[in-house]
Amino acid sequence: MLKEGHYRLNNLSGLNVLDDVIDTLRFRGSIFFHSELAAPWGMSLPQISSPRFHISLQGGFYIGTGDHRVDVKQRDIVMLPKGNMHWIADAPNTKLIPSELAGNACELGQPLFQNGKITNRVMCGIIEYDNVISHPIIGALPNILQLSNIQEEDSIWVIVKQIDTEILRSNSKKNIIIDRLTEILFIQLLRRYISDNEHLTGFLAALQDSRIAKILHLIHKNPEKPWTLDIMSGEANMSRATLQRKFKASLGLSPISYLSRWRIAKAYQLVKYSSLSLNHIADNIGFADARTMRIAFQRYYGITPSKVRKSLMKTV
Repeated sequence: MLKEGHYRLNNLSGLNVLDDVIDTLRFRGSIFFHSELAAPWGMSLPQISSPRFHISLQGGFYIGTGDHRVDVKQRDIVMLPKGNMHWIADAPNTKLIPSELAGNACELGQPLFQNGKITNRVMCGIIEYDNVISHPIIGALPNILQLSNIQEEDSIWVIVKQIDTEILRSNSKKNIIIDRLTEILFIQLLRRYISDNEHLTGFLAALQDSRIAKILHLIHKNPEKPWTLDIMSGEANMSRATLQRKFKASLGLSPISYLSRWRIAKAYQLVKYSSLSLNHIADNIGFADARTMRIAFQRYYGITPSKVRKSLMKTV
């Protein structure tokens, strides 16, 4: 569970790395459900590859996934970062319907669960990202996390209220303001989780280690540099063996392996989302030339950079 309080990251390097990962994976937010509800009500949500979250604007409810059940109070946010199959209902034994049916009914202006006194206002969102690009950040998050008893003046709740107000004002869940605010909300939730959680694992634990975070920051800031283990250990002010051990303990990768993974991730991002030449991209992220990058790209993704760009042109 996340603690209350204002966000404070332990080190600037960790924040910079997190921002770069978020930018590279192209996280995109949207609200898929926003409604008043009268008990009894309940919805089931299938397994997907994207994070989802549920916000209690009014009243309490329950969320269940597997054997785990969460009691959600007013002004709580619950996020399921790995897109696990789950249910959300006013009570644990309430009959469930597929969330898609409830969402479609709202779109048609005929929302379900409206018989009787309104007991809840609920807002649900999804964060999609380019999951072709592999990165350990999602794996380092728990299956479910909860931010409880958020204060009205908390910066996170201020964003929630802005989203709610914009939906009510525009009578729509889909516009660029809502989407951008949803993305900001997700980023703030991640930052709060990292800042306030004392038992992080994997990539997120690495961000809290100031010396490991420094090396990650240098890799992310300057992937084109000819990094070696000697140079990295000098920058971290620790021995090669200690640096290797700490990286593998938190990331499951050596520093050089992480560097290689990050270069190939940036290659995909720039090939897909920029108009830079392949030579320019290779130069910017540390490959000897475009040919070397193409070989590594095809080995990792099973497709050449040129084919990625051609496939995008067909969809335009």
